[in-house]
Amino acid sequence: MKKLLLTTSLCTFLIGTAAFAADDLSQLAGKWSVKKTNDEGQSFTQTIEIKKDKFIFRMVGADDSTVLYAEGDVKLEKAGPFDSAKFFHIRGGQSASNLQDVDEEYVSIYVLDGDTWTMAANFDKQRERQKPSLDLYKRVKAAATATKKD
Repeated sequence: MKKLLLTTSLCTFLIGTAAFAADDLSQLAGKWSVKKTNDEGQSFTQTIEIKKDKFIFRMVGADDSTVLYAEGDVKLEKAGPFDSAKFFHIRGGQSASNLQDVDEEYVSIYVLDGDTWTMAANFDKQRERQKPSLDLYKRVKAAATATKKD
């Protein structure tokens, strides 16, 4: 009886976790953006675009030039009471045509609330020149592509 109860509980947990991940991934689909300022006072914008279980990350300077481009896989998981996003199989460089494998994984704790995606980044481990941060990404609304004709 205990074995049946344990098996049932484990199956329920796994199904619930899979449903959570699929639900949040579908809610995260699209493009997210945050404006930041570095230690030298220079402003830049970071965007993350989620498509299914893939991501594209861009860091763009104030002059609209790409500083960093990265892409890879994303997986959502529960970490105790927290929701986490794991970014892995990362390839990065200065553009989409100039990518190299990045031997690194990033795990961020997040909260998703409508059109705001709050992420605690770089708390998973110490990295050179990458300080821990709390970033409030906003969903980028798609621009209207067609106008009405009278």
